[in-house]
Amino acid sequence: MKSKIVLLLLTAWWPLSMLADKWPPPRVQDYYSSDRNYFVRVFPRTVPEKYYKWQQAAPKQKRRFSAQDTVIVPCYAVLFARTGSSPRMIWRQNLVNQVAPVEAMVSDDGKYVVTFNNHHSVGYGQDVMVVYNHQGSLLRQYNLEQISPFPLNRYLASRSSIWWQCKTSLVEAGKLKLCFVTRDSVTQSKVYSLAKLDFE
Repeated sequence: MKSKIVLLLLTAWWPLSMLADKWPPPRVQDYYSSDRNYFVRVFPRTVPEKYYKWQQAAPKQKRRFSAQDTVIVPCYAVLFARTGSSPRMIWRQNLVNQVAPVEAMVSDDGKYVVTFNNHHSVGYGQDVMVVYNHQGSLLRQYNLEQISPFPLNRYLASRSSIWWQCKTSLVEAGKLKLCFVTRDSVTQSKVYSLAKLDFE
């Protein structure tokens, strides 16, 4: 009986940093500008089903695999303008994300695409916030420490992620409002200027 009580107490005390979380497989996602005149379609990294078998195969056995089995397709995005009856492609570029961003936003003029976090690792890495220009070229990328108004240990953490974000929105032309929330529900917002590539 005592052992059961101790186990229950340990479970209740278990630190937030050890919380488990589950992620569905990444999938193709469309993200629209607020006026819906533009949208960016994000394609997650694709690893062929037989890729790791090919990697581990002996040299003579590798011949049994096709070329498609040996190539990982990196995460990429395609920006479209919605004109007429069918969307018009503006650019296609690889993204810096290892798997896929968790969220993306498009400015109303189509000049900027901003992505947030990486699949299965929110709050980690150099792709917590990434800004691309009108040609899909990388302008800026940030880790969480560079943009956070709070110390990182104030955020809720799970096995995979640091859950820092409460909401992100376009507040006016060329400006993003980022909301940060701590594990004890304290929030703070910062405004980011896409034109200046810096916080105000």
